[in-house]
Amino acid sequence: MMGQQGKLELYLEEQIEHCKKRSKQLAADERMDEGNFEKVRANVYEIFKTILSAAEKVCGKDDLARKHFFLQKVEEIPANWMTSYEKAKQHGDVEKMHIENIKLDTIREIKDRCTQIWEETT
Repeated sequence: MMGQQGKLELYLEEQIEHCKKRSKQLAADERMDEGNFEKVRANVYEIFKTILSAAEKVCGKDDLARKHFFLQKVEEIPANWMTSYEKAKQHGDVEKMHIENIKLDTIREIKDRCTQIWEETT
């Protein structure tokens, strides 16, 4: 049986693969901007896959501590993206706003999936 950490890791890996595959398809169709947006999405999943590994190193086998560590990062990191989005908005940088928005949407998906996984097993 796979624990919460394993399910979350599997989910993140699947999303990374999906985004990379989609990015290549879009690039092949000469839709470079959309392909790059998929890369941005993949990067967010990779960041949180790394944080999940860090949670295990920092917290060991303590599920509650790992969950707390991970969720803390899920809150902290996007705060920078929100600030970046607001700055881009002030400067009328539509592309930067779009990229920050993709990151924020992706983190919402990760948060939702985390909640689902943790509620299944508690």
